[in-house]
Amino acid sequence: MVVYLDIETTSLHADIGTLILAGFLNENSETFFFSDSPKKEKETLEGVVEFLKKIKNEKIYIWNVNFDIPFLITRCLKHRVDVSVFPKLKLVDLLKFSREKLRLSTNTLENVSLFLDLDKNLKLRGKDILILYQEYLEGKKENKEKIIEHCRDDLIRLKEIHEIAKVLIDEWEKQQNNLR
Repeated sequence: MVVYLDIETTSLHADIGTLILAGFLNENSETFFFSDSPKKEKETLEGVVEFLKKIKNEKIYIWNVNFDIPFLITRCLKHRVDVSVFPKLKLVDLLKFSREKLRLSTNTLENVSLFLDLDKNLKLRGKDILILYQEYLEGKKENKEKIIEHCRDDLIRLKEIHEIAKVLIDEWEKQQNNLR
């Protein structure tokens, strides 16, 4: 099974930001862990960690492992949530692949998606999520689905990029593993 992971946060920095949402996609299902309030972040992180424990033997594809995983670890440490699963994960960074193997002007998920003619929703950007979440916390509950939809869109693009470049990514992964 192949799994894709994406998170949405209130900041790029885990010491001042919180986790809003973690989304997982595989060939059979999608799973989302949403923080209904910053006070429920610990509960959300516990759900994420339990899910990661279930899938720890699967490859997890992420766009920018160096953001998502350290953010999750940092927030888990803050809330004293068990982090023992993180070193066991089999992570594949599609951003790193893109930077090393593609020659594009920029390697954002949006740009790579556009370059590959994927149907990326550009109406909502990552920077819009904080505003949507603040409005959600103020009572605009329909924003939860907008945030989830943005995460879902990113997950689907990850999957599509992986499928398009699978042969290259598999070979690149082998090279990465040989370097370790």
